[in-house]
Amino acid sequence: MAAACQPKAAAPRIIPVSATKIQNRIFEEVIQAEGTLTTPTFIQVKLQTSGVITQVLVKEGDTVNAGDLLFTLENKEELAELKTAEEELKKAIIQAKRNSELARIGAEKLSIAEEKRVAAVAAQSLLVAKQEALNKTSVHSPINGVVGHLGNTKPGTYLQQGDSTFYIVNNENLSINLSIPALQAKQIQLNQQVKMYDETNSNILGTGKITFIPPYFEEGSDNKADNTILVRANFANEKKGLRTLQLIRSKIIIGSKQQPSLPAAATLFKAQQPYTYQLVPIKTFLQTAEIDPQRKKAMSALPPGTYIAHETPLMLGNLQDNHFPVLSGLEAGDLVATSGSRMLFTGMPVSIRSDN
Repeated sequence: MAAACQPKAAAPRIIPVSATKIQNRIFEEVIQAEGTLTTPTFIQVKLQTSGVITQVLVKEGDTVNAGDLLFTLENKEELAELKTAEEELKKAIIQAKRNSELARIGAEKLSIAEEKRVAAVAAQSLLVAKQEALNKTSVHSPINGVVGHLGNTKPGTYLQQGDSTFYIVNNENLSINLSIPALQAKQIQLNQQVKMYDETNSNILGTGKITFIPPYFEEGSDNKADNTILVRANFANEKKGLRTLQLIRSKIIIGSKQQPSLPAAATLFKAQQPYTYQLVPIKTFLQTAEIDPQRKKAMSALPPGTYIAHETPLMLGNLQDNHFPVLSGLEAGDLVATSGSRMLFTGMPVSIRSDN
């Protein structure tokens, strides 16, 4: 009678949660680095002669082709010298022919005829030099590209030989220089894939390959090695959104590995320690867990399809595509909660929502 009067243990409340099974997936092994975009077709136009700008035929942002005329310099003096050289050449050729004919019939010494022939050759060379001098007063684009800031490149400006003007830039093919610490340098190999990301570190802006690994470490400002190596990757700027000198986040793919995959939605953190709630079938829980008999009796009354939440500490790799590689704590096939985790604790009964 005393036993019959004892109150029955109430069945624990069951919480509905969403859940997913842990599956294996391929995770990339990466080295993360920031780099600056460069291109060999980032060219500053420099003068080959001195002079005053007379005409500028391009505007900032114009697209130009190799050989297009960009601007001209004052060339009256060069034109006059060219015409003089042309006349001198004509005279030298006539004189050389005349003396050659006289020498042939014996009316002139051969040495004098040879002297006139050499003078004609010199006049020809002078004409070529004067033509080149005139050509330098017309500045042409060396590449296909886009005109940058014109700055002080405007009519009336006097420029000296060697002065820099504006840039012509072609961003179709870019390179990225990536600074890699010495401890990771041995993992870098030619042709490894490199992915460039935007500020969110999720959208891929471009992909390329490692094309150059220098045989030395970088030199710091104090002329000492700073223990980093500057590797280069080349890629095609397919989206046309990247520009020379832009700072870009990148990942060098050094390998790949199949590992259990935990969705970010199922991951919790406590004092920076990652954990999740693994869902264990009620039958398994009752067979393995150490719980008091009264609670065990109450839980035995739960429906057979009930699961029990169990807080599981984890070791995780870096997040990739909203999934963490699980280094320890879970295996493929394990069931974990993906929603309602904030209400859970170890030993709480749960049911899987029908949408799962």
